[in-house]
Amino acid sequence: MIMSGEHTLSSNQSDVRFLLITANTGSIFEKPDLLTTWLTEFGNLLRQHPSDFIALHCQEVGGKDYEKFMHTLDQFLNDLLQLPEISSDFTRYRLYFDSDYTSQDTFTALGSAYFIRQNLSVQQWNFTTSSFQAVVNRQIFAGSLVNAQTLRREKYPRDFFPETKWSRKGFTQTRWLINGFTFDLVNVHLFHDASNLLAIERSPSIYSKFRRSALQYTLQRLSLNPSDKNVPYVMFGDFNFRLDACRLVEYISEKRHDLIDKIKEENSDEITKMIIKHENNKPKLTIQKKEFNLHDNHDSFFHINTQLARKFDFESSSFHDHIFEYERTFPPSYPYSEEQHEARSYLRARCPAWCDRILLSHSLKNFVDTQANPPIYDIMGYDVCVGDHKPVYLSLTIRLVQDANDHIQRLKNLTLVSNTTSGLHTSDMINDKPQEIQSVSTNHEDFLTKKLPLLPTTSRISNIDDHRTVLAHHIFHANIKHTLIRFLRETPV
Repeated sequence: MIMSGEHTLSSNQSDVRFLLITANTGSIFEKPDLLTTWLTEFGNLLRQHPSDFIALHCQEVGGKDYEKFMHTLDQFLNDLLQLPEISSDFTRYRLYFDSDYTSQDTFTALGSAYFIRQNLSVQQWNFTTSSFQAVVNRQIFAGSLVNAQTLRREKYPRDFFPETKWSRKGFTQTRWLINGFTFDLVNVHLFHDASNLLAIERSPSIYSKFRRSALQYTLQRLSLNPSDKNVPYVMFGDFNFRLDACRLVEYISEKRHDLIDKIKEENSDEITKMIIKHENNKPKLTIQKKEFNLHDNHDSFFHINTQLARKFDFESSSFHDHIFEYERTFPPSYPYSEEQHEARSYLRARCPAWCDRILLSHSLKNFVDTQANPPIYDIMGYDVCVGDHKPVYLSLTIRLVQDANDHIQRLKNLTLVSNTTSGLHTSDMINDKPQEIQSVSTNHEDFLTKKLPLLPTTSRISNIDDHRTVLAHHIFHANIKHTLIRFLRETPV
């Protein structure tokens, strides 16, 4: 349903409080104790930053060994929705979790959850009908996401991947309309550094170039047509941005190459280990393919002296014309120890870096109210172990005012598009339910408290065509090679 220009422009008096979180959840899916701690910290974060719209972007859903641990997604969603901070205050939500790892051509392991407070009027873009529709209920999509019409998902082309090894990297896009303010929320996961030794060979590193190409590709793909190139957006996820390792090593070694030992593989010129030493011959920095160890100064250098570390963080600088980031006063978000008693200690496997980011288009940044509620950009779980990535969040308030003429023209364009889209009526735009799919009749409380069986029984199958119902299809049991699909139906509160 398209709101009238008069109604939209008269409703933009109030501001909206946003809480944006990005979390690489690979670790917590594989360790139940980490999952419990993560959810507790997430609930604490929601209490600390009361919000009208919460957006959570996850990467590596199901863990690194997703075939073994994808079944944990059921528990994660169940526990997430039962958090008092969610269940008591947010009557509508949209959850999208790409969990069908059997489809390697499309699998990204990305998950996005959007929670909307009751008093907020929100519409969401349907990428199939090319129209906005009112958000009036709760929806959960998991599995292949092929029927999620309000989410756009794309895996990066195979030739973008380092060493042509196709992994789970890609992005998703959702588009929203609140009181005349149109904006995109983009979840992204870029390529990691596979080898520390290769990363230090040159500046910028070869991995940095791969990430830059993928990010440029993502930015180019956000516009759905020539008329919406200026739609504001927030892009948050695991960008895998790293410190410039080549320049960092030069700084640490103080360019005294006579104190650098390079160990080569037997009968080969390939360097497998590099050791930078103090004048007393004591190791200062050791680098291997999967080791980056600053020895006695490792945690203090990256966790305490973050200002010095930030001097080597300029991978995103080539995109400053397109994106804006608030100052990062927090320590690098990755890679932390996964041991409970080492909450502030880094693993010695990679050079710590601010991999997890929340980036704004300059057009969206202009709508942020910095006076009423100054933006807060920080990490979640300072003093507890929440996995190898500390989630990063941004709390801010958006002033819901867009250029009136611009917005009215957009409404006219959308109306023209909607009137010519396959003869669809307004009621069709509200209904997300794919007509070719049968759904199982149940309710929200049953899903949360009883953990319904994965496959439907004949007695629960219903063909009632009700625009209030929602479809959710889950793929679980990673040890089973064929696909298991569950359909849920609920009535909105």
